[in-house]
Parts: sequence; structure tokens; C-alpha cells
Amino acid sequence: MQPGQSCCVAVAVTGFCFVTMLFDATPTEAQSRSGPSSSKTVTGEVSAVEGEFRMAKNAHGEDTLNVVDKSYVIITRAGERLRLELTRDTKVPDRANPGDRIEARISQEGQTLSVTRIQ
Repeated sequence: MQPGQSCCVAVAVTGFCFVTMLFDATPTEAQSRSGPSSSKTVTGEVSAVEGEFRMAKNAHGEDTLNVVDKSYVIITRAGERLRLELTRDTKVPDRANPGDRIEARISQEGQTLSVTRIQ
């Protein structure tokens, strides 16, 4: 990777972390409800995304930044802060960012089954 590219990557990662911290204190509107099965559904606004950043190569051999989400932090309507841990089994059709509203299905054991962005 050339020095200019590594500088841009560092600035992008630093900016992402700053924005995540900035939105972490944003008040939100959320609701939770129990589903008919042994899982429950939680709806809320993402206040933070926690994960890892990795350098990768695309099909053309160019360096890219690969973001791997590990958890979403949301705030419920009651002001409760919830951490939704993501696993390989969690269904996440579209990546969520701070400020996005999501609906998550959580098993009785506390495992995040799915996370869906609400438009």
C-alpha cells in the first residue's frame, strides 16, 4: 500500500470512530414487544456499531477496508441501552449505521437471531 493510501485509510477509520462516539449520545425513540414464539422483537435506533476493521484485497488486487460488525448498541423507548451481539448465524441483510432504526429478533437465551433496518 502506498503512503497516501494508508493515510486515507487511517483518516477514514478515525473519522468512523469519531462519528460513532458522537452518535452514541443521541436520544432515540424505540419500542420492544414480545412475539408469539420463544423469541422477542426489539425495535430501536442504533447508537453505536462495534466491530473490527481489516485490510483486504479486492478482485483487482487493490487494498480495501473490510468492516466486520460485532455488535449493535441500541436505545429503547424507555431509555434502556441494549447491546445486540452478532454471530455468523445472525441474519443481517443490510448493514446498520448509527442513526438507523432497526428491528431485531432475540432468542429466549439472548442470542440475536436477525437484525433488519426499518425504512
